[in-house]
Amino acid sequence: MIRERIRLFLDKLIAHERSPRKLAATVCLGVYIGISPLVGFHTIMTFLFGWLFALNIAVLFTVSFLIHNPWTTIPIYAMDHVFGKWLLGIFNIDGMQFDPEWVESCNLFLKTHTGISGLSLTAFLVGGNLLAVSISVMLYPLAKRVFAYYLSKKLVAV
Repeated sequence: MIRERIRLFLDKLIAHERSPRKLAATVCLGVYIGISPLVGFHTIMTFLFGWLFALNIAVLFTVSFLIHNPWTTIPIYAMDHVFGKWLLGIFNIDGMQFDPEWVESCNLFLKTHTGISGLSLTAFLVGGNLLAVSISVMLYPLAKRVFAYYLSKKLVAV
């Protein structure tokens, strides 16, 4: 029953799309938006990218929301920061030296009230964007293949 409802939802969601390439690009851009560290701009990016690249906004919004929602926000942002700190550490770059002054006051507040210290805005932004782009680019060939198979089966069934 649940499996059938999910299949019907997916059929409705991608009913107007006939190109596996465009559908895969839409999903991968949705993944980028979902992992992106640009706090507060996910919905704006969804509508802007959907309009600019003539993508299926419903699919784009669904994918980005499945990845970035109230239950996954903290783990995704933590992953962005940890990846950025690791990446900058490989090149012996201290991300905190590039942070604006106001980040230091935020770090002091967090350390005082939660015990969390050493957060870097630079590591967060660099890590989040590079991680989002990397995952999206690696996902594209797989998504294109899956959607080509799915659309070919759907056209044969009709």
